[in-house]
Amino acid sequence: MNILRLSVLASASVLALGVVGAQAADLTYEPAPVAAPAPAAFNWTGFYLGVHAGAAITDFDYNVDGIGFSDDNTGFLGGVQAGYNWQFDNIVIGAQTDFSYTSAKVSEDGFENKLEWLGSTTARVGYAFDNFLVYGKGGVAYGQSKINVLGADDSKWHTGWTAGVGAEYAFTQNITGLIEYDYVDLGSKDYFDNAVSADLTSNVIKAGLNYKF
Repeated sequence: MNILRLSVLASASVLALGVVGAQAADLTYEPAPVAAPAPAAFNWTGFYLGVHAGAAITDFDYNVDGIGFSDDNTGFLGGVQAGYNWQFDNIVIGAQTDFSYTSAKVSEDGFENKLEWLGSTTARVGYAFDNFLVYGKGGVAYGQSKINVLGADDSKWHTGWTAGVGAEYAFTQNITGLIEYDYVDLGSKDYFDNAVSADLTSNVIKAGLNYKF
């Protein structure tokens, strides 16, 4: 009786092991999904080159034979810029130069004063929120003004200073867009053997695109 019982138990055990083994063989192994790597943080360090366009709201203060005049005009502004940034943690410092054509001018009774070219070389200091940068800037500004009096022309280069603020956003690792406001004071220059003097200031609003190398 004991021998018969042992035989039955042994047979049942072998059968159970076979069933479990067959079920285990049918199971498909699926590896755990691997999380996609987080996108690399944007780094502002590097050289960039770009273009910009906007408006130059220019105040023309001039004196003709001792009589003072003042007028203002909003003209188109467009040009190019180039610079280099260095990033230290969230702090970004850099240097930039830009050069623009403008159409700002005033005319009155045979007198015309036009600001034709405007440029600057500035330092920039900003704070980066990954791919978003806010910054301030300041430095040297220069511009060419042309005066026409009754058909006679004279042009001079003015030198002054500029300060501004802006924001820049990186759309990709290479393409960034910016908006910026600059105040420009070009100081005073004499024209026509000191018969005419002109003092120019401008509020510049512009947007642009940069390519970062």
